[in-house]
Amino acid sequence: MMWRQLTPIRIALLLGLALSALRFSQCRYLELLDARAVDYRLIQRGVRPGAGDVLIVAIDDGSIAKLGRWPWPRAVMARLVDRLASAGAAVIGFDIVQSEPTEELNVGGLREAAKALDDPTWSALQDVLHQWAAGDTRLADSLRAAERTAVGYFFDFDSEGKPLGDSHISAYNLVQPSVNGRGEAMVPRASSATLNLPDINNAAREVGFFNFRPDSDGSYRRAPMAIRFADEIAMPLSLAMLRVYWHGAQAAIRFAEYGVESVRIGSVTVPVAEDGQMLINYRGPRKTFAHLAAADVLGDRFDASRIRGKLVLVGVTATAVADIRTTPFDGYFPGVEIHANVLDNILRQDFIEQPKGIVLIEVPVILAAVIILGVLLHYARGVSGALAALGILVAYLVGSQWLFIAYGLPMTLVYPILAVSLTYAAIGVQHYVTVEREKRKIRNAFSLYLSPTVANLVSERPEMLALGGDTRELTVLFSDIRGFTTISERFQDQPHTLVALLNEFLGGMTEVIFANDGTLDKYVGDEIMAVWGAPLPQPDHAARACRAALAMIAHLAELNEAWRQREWPALDIGIGINSGPMVVGNMGSQRRLSYTVVGDNVNLGARLEGLNKLYGSRIIASESTVQEAREFVVRELDLVRVKGKYQGVRIFEVLGIASERDQWASLVERFNAGVYAYRERRWDDAIRAFAMILDERPDDGPARLYLGRCRGMLESPPAPDWDGVTVMEVK
Repeated sequence: MMWRQLTPIRIALLLGLALSALRFSQCRYLELLDARAVDYRLIQRGVRPGAGDVLIVAIDDGSIAKLGRWPWPRAVMARLVDRLASAGAAVIGFDIVQSEPTEELNVGGLREAAKALDDPTWSALQDVLHQWAAGDTRLADSLRAAERTAVGYFFDFDSEGKPLGDSHISAYNLVQPSVNGRGEAMVPRASSATLNLPDINNAAREVGFFNFRPDSDGSYRRAPMAIRFADEIAMPLSLAMLRVYWHGAQAAIRFAEYGVESVRIGSVTVPVAEDGQMLINYRGPRKTFAHLAAADVLGDRFDASRIRGKLVLVGVTATAVADIRTTPFDGYFPGVEIHANVLDNILRQDFIEQPKGIVLIEVPVILAAVIILGVLLHYARGVSGALAALGILVAYLVGSQWLFIAYGLPMTLVYPILAVSLTYAAIGVQHYVTVEREKRKIRNAFSLYLSPTVANLVSERPEMLALGGDTRELTVLFSDIRGFTTISERFQDQPHTLVALLNEFLGGMTEVIFANDGTLDKYVGDEIMAVWGAPLPQPDHAARACRAALAMIAHLAELNEAWRQREWPALDIGIGINSGPMVVGNMGSQRRLSYTVVGDNVNLGARLEGLNKLYGSRIIASESTVQEAREFVVRELDLVRVKGKYQGVRIFEVLGIASERDQWASLVERFNAGVYAYRERRWDDAIRAFAMILDERPDDGPARLYLGRCRGMLESPPAPDWDGVTVMEVK
């Protein structure tokens, strides 16, 4: 009956809507496939030579062979700047950072030894050492004399920040912020910067960062046009060079609530995504742009006309020391050439531009394609149907590639291909199931009169395998290891040890769940999901789950003690428990079923587990669970609105069993008093209550959290309509 109701047009519409929803949600894996599809578009388009305004002066293998290993003395780099400036370079940009002073080479002792000897050889050595030590100043003087220079630096996103000292970074000179600051948060924030020496940094006309961030597959497709650092929005090396090239052109960035709205340098608007990254329209593989060996420049073996009026990028391309990246055209691509592509894109205003509302164009196209296919497949079968599907795909591929080549518009490939392919396959299956089933029924109907065994055949109803479930009151428990990613990295060279550790943990926790009559739903990596109240009814399902959670914490302490003897790391877990109506039953496909629970209350249980990291707690249960399991000692942690919920939910920390109530009485009383004062805006009273708890229990996470909140509220009181509800923006 179900398959008869699902007509080809309905199937096409359902699949089209599903794929459209995926497109709106920007599924990570499909988006990565779409990014690779853009790579193939570029390759199919072919190499496009640069405009000729950009030249790379390469510190290549030949140059290092002639002048010695990298890094070269600063005096040599100064001479390189002098030669480029005298040849008439419009801008000289360095994809190199010179952050360590030459004095750190400790040549002072050798210089003194040379002075003590009256010998021409040692005197010459003294002169060389003097030039080496003075190289920093020499390079700064050359940069200052050349005037039209820009030097690069890089940001670090992991280490602690450090002051800039006398150095500076080039920031956007016009920043239009978003209304509430959310847009700026989309731009990555750096924690520290590795700059050139202050004299070198300040001698250049402009400075710019040369960070690039790869996609999850390791390929470099985008160039960040902005990075937040301190109170500034920093510019990349490419824009810094263009500011010099265009005589101090204004660099502007505008933010909207969703992120970066626009980036502009002079009169050119650079199309960027919400995080401020620009899709790079690569011209081709390495050496698509003109190269000139640094050794040839230093040796006056070059034609000055090749340099005159050009934006010159100085960077390392030598095999052993180059900054090598993977790009759509080339798996061995020097980083300096990425800057060249970015510069060329902006100079020619030839971008790969993904308008922020392009999904509003793509979704109707997807729906139109599958609906047309559904109509055609309603009448066409076999070869005709396959040709119809193929024709729609070819039409889309050809049209979208034309848009890409002509206008730099990379419309999605993955979603339409999936939509058409899945629609064709689903309608084919539907046709087979409905038509063939009807034929079998007719044959079986006639067979009833011919063979007594047909009765058994009729009784074998496939509907008995139908998927489905029912709604019941259940309790779900989620458990997750804290910092398991860090532990995994520690044991990446010892996979057997990591597996043994995880197996012992999961095995022990599972035994605890079984001992408390729970049902293990699934493992998801180091996460455990368990259910009480199904498949067999359990009136006290909430109490059993809480009892199991406390037992899991106790058993983990035993495991940690045993692991300490083996020098394994101690583990810590967070547990979330929620009770309420949930859908339970066999779910999955006809080929693979799984007995599981789903629903809003299941999702809330998972959210509660994640809140342990914020509150520094071990076991968080919802109000519905605590109301059903009253024999446990709990304290109310907060009233929160978790992601995906519109109403506040009271959450509690499960501390112990009823017989331990006296042990926890003082803590619960003081904590409740503190929370009550906090919600009444009596910050001083709340601070005293939480401080008293921390005097006795310095490691009490919830008290520490509230103490910080109260101090923050004291300095910056909340709005008059503040209701005490904590909004959780993350899962």
